Amino acid sequence: MPGPAAPSLPSTALPGTELPAPRATSAELARLVHGAPPHVLDAVARHPNTPVTLLGELAVTFPEAVLDNPALPLLRLAQAGHIRAWSGLAVARLAAVDAAPEWVQDLAMRHPDRQARWAVAGRARLSQPRLEQLAGWGEWQLRAAVAQHPDLSADLIQRFSTDTEYGVRLALSARPDLPPDVLRRLRTDPHPLIRRRLQMHALPMTGTGR
Repeated sequence: MPGPAAPSLPSTALPGTELPAPRATSAELARLVHGAPPHVLDAVARHPNTPVTLLGELAVTFPEAVLDNPALPLLRLAQAGHIRAWSGLAVARLAAVDAAPEWVQDLAMRHPDRQARWAVAGRARLSQPRLEQLAGWGEWQLRAAVAQHPDLSADLIQRFSTDTEYGVRLALSARPDLPPDVLRRLRTDPHPLIRRRLQMHALPMTGTGR
């Protein structure tokens, strides 16, 4: 007679730790994220069948993975309204990624949440058209941040040196690469804080000292 059946061994995989199958449905992916560890959430953010609303939620913590999602270019066209409804935090996190495409920056610039625009202004690299767009923004604090950007053109430096908000001119005055004519203008600026800061740009004293 056959002996008693051997007891089944418990699974070594904890619930919610399994990576999604390549053909997982959107409903399965939505269920999978509940209580899932980071590596699973990262995999869901990259899965082409992940619902666009869920991608917006995952973008807050896994922006690089969402940008790597192969379905994102298609979703951008087919479900543009849903993507525009992503939170300001999600769009800000996406826009801050170095590899974020221009359309993500456009999305951030049009978002009603100001933190999305600030994420664009804080990027280490920006195109000249993007800097021009930011320079024309009505929010002076944003212009002040852009005034310190390393890629600022000579034309924008000139424009910021005559900005109506002294906070923008003050931010500009901290740049080490101000051309002589801008330095002369800012040294006679109506605001005393700007004139005081420009003392750091004073011409070196001449002499025979060692």
